[in-house]
Amino acid sequence: MPLFTTEAIVIRSMNYGESDKIVTFFTKEFGKVKGIAKGARRSRRRFQNALDLFSHLRLIFFDREGMGLVRAEGCDILSPFRHIREDLRKILYGNYFLELLNEMTAEREAHQEAFDLLLIFLSALDEAKPEEEHLRMFEIRILSLLGYRPNMKKCYLCQRSWEDLKEVPSVFFSFERGTLVCESCSRPLSQLIPLSLGTARLIERISQLELTKIRRFRFTPQALSESKAVLPRFIGYQLGKELKSLKAIDGILTHCEEK
Repeated sequence: MPLFTTEAIVIRSMNYGESDKIVTFFTKEFGKVKGIAKGARRSRRRFQNALDLFSHLRLIFFDREGMGLVRAEGCDILSPFRHIREDLRKILYGNYFLELLNEMTAEREAHQEAFDLLLIFLSALDEAKPEEEHLRMFEIRILSLLGYRPNMKKCYLCQRSWEDLKEVPSVFFSFERGTLVCESCSRPLSQLIPLSLGTARLIERISQLELTKIRRFRFTPQALSESKAVLPRFIGYQLGKELKSLKAIDGILTHCEEK
């Protein structure tokens, strides 16, 4: 049975039987991999309490012909991200990053850029105050990386670009088409939401920005409000469902703020 070593981030973890865990890892070389960690709830030496959500690890695992569950043999903690677990908002935001990546990727499809993206955003979440715009940035980049990037450059029907649309009263975003639609082309379409050209430009820019610079980027209040109205709903349209972690963010944080 071949033995492999790779960097990994724990994106799901659940108890199994009396002493085992079933863990979903997002790995740098192999993409999403689901495995069983035998005796993980009893063995401090082999797993060092490292199989909690968010943990960044060097994972050692056995794989039999690339099928079914792998067998986690051991791991070294590279980054525990313990500060995430100490703050409710950070936990909720982090869970959203993990669930979004889990739902939008297939098992055993390597995607190093997606791994790097998750690692950068978890690091930012661990180190600094959680900001809502980080959710929007993560959504934009994961859509772009995984082939769902919305077209924010021009109306898909008349092909007019930002420059040509400056004098148009309003533009819309089509969830069905994943693109901008100008007002004159919008009449026969459904599932549209108003969007300013400024926010469209911002989304396009973030989709191409170097990851080293993305943490310093800031939204205007209008761009934050509009992107929140568009991006989660577009993701839900693509997946065919709303993510549980997003509902938790809206429900729990709203309740806490009202108290």
